Amino acid sequence: GALCVVVRDLIVYGVLTDMMKGRPAVYATFSSYDEVAHHSGLERADTLEALRKLDQQFGRIARALRYAPRPYRVVVLSDHGQTQGATFKQRNGQGLDDLVRGALEYADVASVEAGDENDKTVGNAIGEATGRGPKQKRAKNDVSGEDVVVLASGNLGLVYLMDEPRRMTLEEIDQRHPRLVPTLAAHPHVGWLLVRSAERGALVIGGAGTRSLSDGDVDGEDPLASFSPNAPRHLLRTDGFPHVADLMVGSFYDPNLDEGCAFEELISFHG
Repeated sequence: GALCVVVRDLIVYGVLTDMMKGRPAVYATFSSYDEVAHHSGLERADTLEALRKLDQQFGRIARALRYAPRPYRVVVLSDHGQTQGATFKQRNGQGLDDLVRGALEYADVASVEAGDENDKTVGNAIGEATGRGPKQKRAKNDVSGEDVVVLASGNLGLVYLMDEPRRMTLEEIDQRHPRLVPTLAAHPHVGWLLVRSAERGALVIGGAGTRSLSDGDVDGEDPLASFSPNAPRHLLRTDGFPHVADLMVGSFYDPNLDEGCAFEELISFHG
């Protein structure tokens, strides 16, 4: 709360200073609403208060336009939508990493959470204000020597099997860890898995069906039926990334309640 206010005021001060100097372009990230909403949820009193305070800061910038030595156009962009729901761990008493660990034939599992995406922004702002540089210590995401790495970023989970330096195919995963894909796909709070088959290409697997992303064929129930019509296109694009995880895991989505669940401890996650 108080930290967000300090950072927000520092950001606005920087924007106003650059405007008065006539900079040709000024860019800033206002993180207070996003940070509060992630941890408190949407439409909560403190979240709406953060939004009101943010609007006041935009008003300060708008009022300052007349005093700037050159004309400016103010453009405000939203980073992302947000969806609410109890987290995976709150619903099940265990995290995604625990579920993966129990479905493996062997291996030590390391869990890494992305956390609030504004942590680094806030830290950099404080460092600049106080003159303190970053602390040098072992990174939280140092997973050297681990057999399996499970990352969580909101309602997206990424499972990296470190047996191979490349992405493993569905057939290879089934051979080495035959319980892994069925366990994840059947879980009620998992909506889909993205995995690449050596025979069929990119597949989206759900608890009751599979969708081929190359031709749109569905066996059983479409695991993407409750998601956006653009979901297959986005997942096919993701499948083409050079460092895509062996298994990409998406949480369930309930369109009636407009709820899903994050694989990290965020009450509200990226929509």
